[in-house]
Amino acid sequence: MNTRPAVAAPDGVDSTDLDPVARQLEPVRRALLEDAATTADELVASAAREVDAMVHEIERQCDAEVAEVERRSAEAARASRDQHVTAVRRQRYEAVLAVRSEIRDRIVEAAREAARGLRSDPGYPALLDHLEAVARAQLGGAAVIRRDPEPDGGVVAELGTRRVDYSLPELADRALDALPDETRETWT
Repeated sequence: MNTRPAVAAPDGVDSTDLDPVARQLEPVRRALLEDAATTADELVASAAREVDAMVHEIERQCDAEVAEVERRSAEAARASRDQHVTAVRRQRYEAVLAVRSEIRDRIVEAAREAARGLRSDPGYPALLDHLEAVARAQLGGAAVIRRDPEPDGGVVAELGTRRVDYSLPELADRALDALPDETRETWT
């Protein structure tokens, strides 16, 4: 008599070759194998779903990070562009101011030189007489009058702490100041 327990026939082996107990357990073995195969299939399917979900979540996070980096890059680019535009505008404004200042200085100097040039004009003595009369009218007969002082010419009058300056460059400056605003805006 054989005391070893019967072993179920492996797949592909005819169960008629097995002892009677093994034949009786064959349906249980097959059911267990089917359950194990079903459970394994379910585990594999579940694992595949989890992997798919994790891959999807990782892709979503990566897409979100890429979008955030792109947004920040665009924002930084706009900020950089805005700073550059502001700097260029400031440079342009400063350049315009520098040119206007240079033009103003040239105009003022040209006007002063033209006024000083009146000293050689034949009508200059009459201009001095007129300026002296205006100064005396403003300060009174006791005012000290300097006619045609060097280097600017014109008339300068003083009485105590009061002073009237009708030097030729001062008259040129006053003439420029009296120009309409639209005209002065071209160089100021």
